[in-house]
Amino acid sequence: MSSLKDSGIQGKYYLRIDPLGEGAKWRRSFGQEIYSPFLLAFTEQDGDKYTNFQVPTFSGMAPSYSLPDNIAMITLQELEDGKVLLRLAHLYEIGEDKDLSVMTNVELKNLFPDKKINKVTEMSLSANQEREEMEKKRLVWKVEGSNNEETNVLRGGPVDPTKLVVELTPMEIRTFIIEFSYKWSTTAR
Repeated sequence: MSSLKDSGIQGKYYLRIDPLGEGAKWRRSFGQEIYSPFLLAFTEQDGDKYTNFQVPTFSGMAPSYSLPDNIAMITLQELEDGKVLLRLAHLYEIGEDKDLSVMTNVELKNLFPDKKINKVTEMSLSANQEREEMEKKRLVWKVEGSNNEETNVLRGGPVDPTKLVVELTPMEIRTFIIEFSYKWSTTAR
């Protein structure tokens, strides 16, 4: 009979004691780094032989910009025709942290400084339809015993096409398809 010790599987445990009300900051932010690290990998392949494997470095963000501490980039996927699927998530619940459980802005111009953003289209979470169309199809449920007033849920507003700033409220996930064209260098001829 084999055991976990024999299989070579090893676990990691993290123990942290914080003052009352401050544990969420470590759990949400550090936990995101531990359990969902951003990984970018490339390799060259010649048939079945791997050649010249090097660890690349890449930064799409402006050097002076970083995502706010309460925001995670869940998806950054290149699509066809110069488009990108971008999914951003607010990591905190309302009231979970005094500083980080607030509406936060992400500046798309600083996320993609070397590209010109032509169009930003907000999509459903699964990115299979535009959010505007999805909202039109939303079902309205009548609940027995309720006053049938719609609950106001705080959500980030629409993305202004000139400012290109995404607002995220606590625990909100927003999905976008972004269309680019490369910026022309002033030195290019």
